[in-house]
Amino acid sequence: MSNGDFNMEEYAGLSETGFESRQPVAPEDEFFHSVYIAGKTRKNHTGVEELAGKLQVRGAQYNLDEVYMIITNVKEVLAKIVTVQNKESVECFSYKSGDPWKGTSGRVCGLTAVERASNDFCNNCKSQIVVSGVFCEKNGKPILNDDGKPMFLFIRAKGMKYSNVGDYLNEMYKQELDPIFEPVTEESKKFERSVVNNKRFVTAISIGEATSSFGTSKIFILTAGEKLPKEVVLKVLKISKASVDNFNEKFDWSKRRGAVSTGYGEEGSKVEETQQFPETAGETKETPTEETAEKKEDAPFDFGDLKF
Repeated sequence: MSNGDFNMEEYAGLSETGFESRQPVAPEDEFFHSVYIAGKTRKNHTGVEELAGKLQVRGAQYNLDEVYMIITNVKEVLAKIVTVQNKESVECFSYKSGDPWKGTSGRVCGLTAVERASNDFCNNCKSQIVVSGVFCEKNGKPILNDDGKPMFLFIRAKGMKYSNVGDYLNEMYKQELDPIFEPVTEESKKFERSVVNNKRFVTAISIGEATSSFGTSKIFILTAGEKLPKEVVLKVLKISKASVDNFNEKFDWSKRRGAVSTGYGEEGSKVEETQQFPETAGETKETPTEETAEKKEDAPFDFGDLKF
């Protein structure tokens, strides 16, 4: 044999005909920890009794009234969910990337809900919003795991949870805040409104209720808390950039083969009752107050010391 026979590149074409085993990851070891509202009281995998109507941070903390995070990445996606043999799965999914957007079915996605509703295949397709962030205390101090590393959270806003979360992000977009980037241009101002504004406050997640023809349901309430110093926001942006590949790998379901569970991003997880409601209008949320916006105190932590 020649030395060339031992070069893997000689056989690269076989990569599509191999087999890869996906091993389940313990909730405690997940890069992103799901935040959800327990639909009913039950014991989890650790023996802890998760109480109905309380916030749960899967693999981290349980039975909370409020959870705090600093937003790192946000993504709106499209998903057509169907029920097969009493199990929900995703028939078509779009990560809303590229031009035009395309779903895993190969179809071009309608740009608006009205366009999608006029298509027989797409009329059951609904928007979802995934919001990830660094798990923190009320003042923005990161909560670390046993290895001294920050923990990342995410919420998936769909159905009745969609409107409230979308409204909060829209409020963040409309905030008139002192610019961070220089020189200030129309492009930089647009980028800051879209990408940076929602990272400039500690976001509090609590529980509210919304009512539709399907009844009253628990939803996420997002409110802006402590405003972060500009130097901390820049560090958060670096964290967002460093974690975006993990984010895309986790939430871009178009890269996965076969049906995908509709659980909170946890592949193969059971769909909670509170995740199954149709879209409807949400409630009005608080906006940052002058008191929080004008705080001059330095943050009692340093993101630069964190290791990922």
